[in-house]
Amino acid sequence: MSPEALVLALSSVVRPTSTAALYAMLSTRHPQRLLAAYLLAGLAFSLGIGIVVVTVLQQRAVTPAVAASRTVVDMVLGAAALGYAAGTWAGWSPRPDPDRVPRDSRFRRRLQNLSPSGAALAGVLTHLPGVFYLAALNAIIRSAGGVADAVLQVLVYNAIWFSTAIAALFLSVFRPALSRELVGRVSDWGRRRKREIVVVLFGAVGVYLLVKGVLALSG
Repeated sequence: MSPEALVLALSSVVRPTSTAALYAMLSTRHPQRLLAAYLLAGLAFSLGIGIVVVTVLQQRAVTPAVAASRTVVDMVLGAAALGYAAGTWAGWSPRPDPDRVPRDSRFRRRLQNLSPSGAALAGVLTHLPGVFYLAALNAIIRSAGGVADAVLQVLVYNAIWFSTAIAALFLSVFRPALSRELVGRVSDWGRRRKREIVVVLFGAVGVYLLVKGVLALSG
């Protein structure tokens, strides 16, 4: 796996939204069914998109125009990441803060009464392709030695991306109390530090992609 894609995968592991969903599922009477639905749906969706993208684009001949377009993609994603980091730092967020949502709201009731279908939907919604995943796919396409290598890298990326959910499912079978406690701690920490996490990760990735793109175009 390319170092760039690996770093992006590790940066995607802990997300406040996904850890909150995991904690909600672990707090139910039958968390294994919900976690399994969450994992299967999320992985199927994410892997499907990633495999299709790298399979189609990896087969294209690498010409100067194609190489330049990949550089432009990096720069666009870098600008988007920096914009999101700046917006978060300024206090703007497109999503409601769970801590400010009323306790009797529909949002909280759904978290507290998840069904397998709801957990499956949460698996998809918390793993929609974003800046990190798209940048990783671009890096995989650039570094892979063929379609098989590219698909393998997508599989590794998603295994890392879903590692928290995989660990939660495993521990819920053998150590349910421990899994709930650990995910609860991570969820609380992520909620308290959400602003700093977003600003640091998205800011760093945005700067890296923009600088990398400028150097590639100037070279």
